[in-house]
Amino acid sequence: MVRFCALSWLMLAAALVPAAAEPVSPWVEETSSKIRLVDAGPGPAKAERLAGIEIALGEGWKTYWRQPGATGVPPRFDFSGSENVAAAEVAFPTPERQADEEGVTNVYHHGVVLPVIVRAKDPAAPVILRLVADYGVCEKICVPVRAETTLTLKATGAAAGSTAEAVRAALAGTPKQVSLGASGPLAIRSVAKVGLEALEIVATAPAGMTAVLFAEAGDGSYAPSPDLPQRRGDGALVFRMALDEAQPPASGLRLTLAAAEDAIESAVSLDEIASRP
Repeated sequence: MVRFCALSWLMLAAALVPAAAEPVSPWVEETSSKIRLVDAGPGPAKAERLAGIEIALGEGWKTYWRQPGATGVPPRFDFSGSENVAAAEVAFPTPERQADEEGVTNVYHHGVVLPVIVRAKDPAAPVILRLVADYGVCEKICVPVRAETTLTLKATGAAAGSTAEAVRAALAGTPKQVSLGASGPLAIRSVAKVGLEALEIVATAPAGMTAVLFAEAGDGSYAPSPDLPQRRGDGALVFRMALDEAQPPASGLRLTLAAAEDAIESAVSLDEIASRP
């Protein structure tokens, strides 16, 4: 009995020890949204760290992808005030396509986790990540938001906790880089200018899956949203994209094709856009 009681006290004492805090900055709340930074441990390459920008939204609110679409505010994330940072690159998971009377927008509802690949100047030293975030949130009217937050990333070791896992999952789910014309179940086969005012984009996606195409100019600026696709007799998907001007953007296009949980991204130069009467 004495042994049982001692063991019970040990178990109780262990249960009362607080769990290690998750590696996150405090929430910064602004206009029906809140934002924080997350340390997710080692990055994809040896000298990299993985961080995350987590944005949570109030019920009925949305925020925008890197290219918002017809309306909205493009997000801007400034890490220039950070210490021991050579570069910080934000990755964007595939957004939702939302069409309404104002046009097509590319949005996230409820919230989003944006992975950040951080390359340290000195990989053996900690990184002090200072973020100035400018982004838009919208219920019916778009409201610009600015928030600032800071987090120290450890130099070594994995980061534990559900938030770190969410960043790693978001990174794994970001669109994969695929060349125009590559083969595969999800691929963008060709881009052609048809007549004077439209592009025709031919893609492949598994049968029975709904596919959505997002378009940006090659420099990340606005490009018209492609229409929903038509499936040809050979199974290929054909997207139609209107041109604001007679020519595609001089910087080419960046196209993101998504179907279910999979997504790819293809860069298309002007030289790769064919012309058809």
